[in-house]
Amino acid sequence: MKKHADKIFLIAVLLPLLLFVFPMWKIKLIAPQYPDGISMYIWISKITGDSDATLQNINILNHYVGMKFIEPESIPELQYFPWIVLSIVVLGLLVWWSRKRVIYLTWSILLTVLGGLGIYDFYLWEYDYGHNLSPDAPIKIPGATYQPPLIGTKWLLNFKADSWPDIGGIALGMSILLGFLSYFLMNTKRDKVKLDQTSELPKKAAIALLVLVVAFFNFSCSKEKEDIRYGEDSCVHCMMKIVQPQYGAEIVTNKGKVFKFDAVECLLDFEKDRVVANEDIYQRWVVSYTEPQTLFPAEECFYLRSQNLPSPMGMFITAISEHQRAKSIQQESGGKLYSWEEIYDQYPNLDHLSDRIQDDVGN
Repeated sequence: MKKHADKIFLIAVLLPLLLFVFPMWKIKLIAPQYPDGISMYIWISKITGDSDATLQNINILNHYVGMKFIEPESIPELQYFPWIVLSIVVLGLLVWWSRKRVIYLTWSILLTVLGGLGIYDFYLWEYDYGHNLSPDAPIKIPGATYQPPLIGTKWLLNFKADSWPDIGGIALGMSILLGFLSYFLMNTKRDKVKLDQTSELPKKAAIALLVLVVAFFNFSCSKEKEDIRYGEDSCVHCMMKIVQPQYGAEIVTNKGKVFKFDAVECLLDFEKDRVVANEDIYQRWVVSYTEPQTLFPAEECFYLRSQNLPSPMGMFITAISEHQRAKSIQQESGGKLYSWEEIYDQYPNLDHLSDRIQDDVGN
């Protein structure tokens, strides 16, 4: 029985690798205008659909009811989940090599906990998208929410939403079951040893498991800004490539999502459109004109509007990290200087740029 248990456990350890080949979850929407349905697939590292236009169509539907756009590049879980899965597989191979019944159980319990945390995180993600609605939505129904079911079927207006695990998610569930099965099939008589005679490997494996769990929570709670990759990243608001190193901005949410922008005005438009609620924002960052590609807290910077400093989206808003530098550039280029509170409160109803704003120089 022990040989069979070892083989079963090895299969359990390798099954999570199917998450890199098949989707974890599938959400299908069926409505009169979509009689064949449109499907969204959630993978370990990406979100796709039946076609390249699926996410765009879903985001258009989301816009009408005030839901946030689905931006896969802004979902941190899609970046670190692959590393979690690879770590659990490598750890499982070490456990399989040890042939210790108690560590088989420990690994299976860890995989169960991580799987449960993943499902809970998925629920929170669905809740956020279905409940935090824009007050400016074209279609507003008092009290209505649009959270898809975690698993099963639910009607959302005239849409039937089906949410079920896909092949990758089923493989993960099978991995957990086979892990526990291998534990129960182990020959306990040959594996019984006194505690003081136990090898160091189980202890090291237990420590490694603990480190993995701690790492998971650290990644899940990370709220760090990200460097803007100029020429590669696109603005989540206007969809243009971010290319000017003296401009750029970011929003980091309480869940660790990062939204990147090519200009301060795109960040402001994004907020004013209520794509992300103010209470969900952890921090805002902007690139300082005097220190290209370097992000500073938005609330601590100053904002110069000058005809001589055109920003990427044409609102002439230039962020500068230091007040004296901002005044110096204002002396050279003209324009009007704002604090964050002023630019935020007055946007988009800012003064029209004209010669008269040159009178503000030196004030």
